[in-house]
Amino acid sequence: MVRGFQRVISLLVNSFLVGASTFLSQEEHEKSICGEPEKHHSGYINGLFYVFYETRRVIRETTDVPVVLWLSGGPGCSGLIAMFVENGPCSVGQGSPTAELNTYSWTKSAHMLYVDQPRGTGFSPSRNSNSDWAESSAIEDLTIFLQGFFQQNPSYASNDLYIFGESYGGRYVPDLVHHIMTSDNSNNDQLKKNLRGIGIGNGLVSEKANCDTIGSFAQTTSKGQLANATQSLVDQCDEAVQACQAPSFGGVNDCSRTNVCTRLSGQIISAAHSLNMNHYDIRAPCYPDAFNLCYKFTPLFMFVNMASTMETLGMPGHSWAPCNQDVFSHVMNADWFEESEYKVAYVLNHGVRVLIYAGDYDLICNWMGQDKWTQEMVWDHQTEFRAQPLSAWKINGQEAGQKRSFGNLTMLRVYNAGHMVPHDQPEVALEMFSSFIHPN
Repeated sequence: MVRGFQRVISLLVNSFLVGASTFLSQEEHEKSICGEPEKHHSGYINGLFYVFYETRRVIRETTDVPVVLWLSGGPGCSGLIAMFVENGPCSVGQGSPTAELNTYSWTKSAHMLYVDQPRGTGFSPSRNSNSDWAESSAIEDLTIFLQGFFQQNPSYASNDLYIFGESYGGRYVPDLVHHIMTSDNSNNDQLKKNLRGIGIGNGLVSEKANCDTIGSFAQTTSKGQLANATQSLVDQCDEAVQACQAPSFGGVNDCSRTNVCTRLSGQIISAAHSLNMNHYDIRAPCYPDAFNLCYKFTPLFMFVNMASTMETLGMPGHSWAPCNQDVFSHVMNADWFEESEYKVAYVLNHGVRVLIYAGDYDLICNWMGQDKWTQEMVWDHQTEFRAQPLSAWKINGQEAGQKRSFGNLTMLRVYNAGHMVPHDQPEVALEMFSSFIHPN
């Protein structure tokens, strides 16, 4: 292992360059975490911590490979979960706080950018203001972050840009892209020019579609008990979410009854746990981990907080946790029931490619809900998309799922995967990702 060498670059980018006075710091690392060959650096931009990995792919020019921004969900969960558990160069298992090289890292096809957001998540400090967690604030912070990243790393400033997310990232991704595309701020012009596509895995794009299908999904599994005690709440939640929408979307701006949806989610999760089921993957048991996420994340927590890992990430003396419950609780009471499919429609209508994928054993953001909202979404090619059947989706000649696709929209059901598709089906996920960002 090569001895670590770090060069700290700090600069103040003025408001003329990125739209706000923004402190940036970057640490370039030669020391690897698990023997990974990729170069990487980490730091802060606009108060948000990030890790950037160059591609593992052999390339002629830096610009030959897209830059992919990854947004984790929660809300309030660190991008390092995806980096170390799903699709990054190093994998931390659930058995011990050690990391090994990930054969199916998404860096085999792209430069990967992981960020801890919103503020208060992971290594990104909070400003002690709940406004940091409002959707509008989080999206503005991310926009300035992206502007700053490409200002600080000009060799990637003309690369194709893709934005991927998972879970509540299904809200952040379309909101961020819609904000960038509709902004008249000239600092976003290059982002608009480079943007090629978005991907959302088991995303909470439409809470209404999720409510509509969670009971049906539970009934189609061998765990039909999940739906028996919840059907009345499913119906009430559907009505409450509809009433909460703006009049232009058929609602009356009355969000007073959405607490029934909180009760529904809680009741179904409780039912799953009573059956010793992981609500993120109903095939697996729910492990009584200290972080209450049903996965064994204690080894990950221990690994990231090791002095050697902290040093390599440029964060000696700090501490890290997978998720921030305060962020989750605030968003649950503020922005949870907003629907984002109309923003996906806007993106589609302006030529951006969209990939929606879902593991078919996830309960909390089930695949049926993804299929439902993508069919019901009003966009230029809704009729043609809805006319397409769910057909076999094959990887290397083997059926890996089902797909519905037309034009620049594809919806994939991924077989034998839960909430975290790259974790459960790493080879399939890499092929899916690679074929999407390298369509030719």
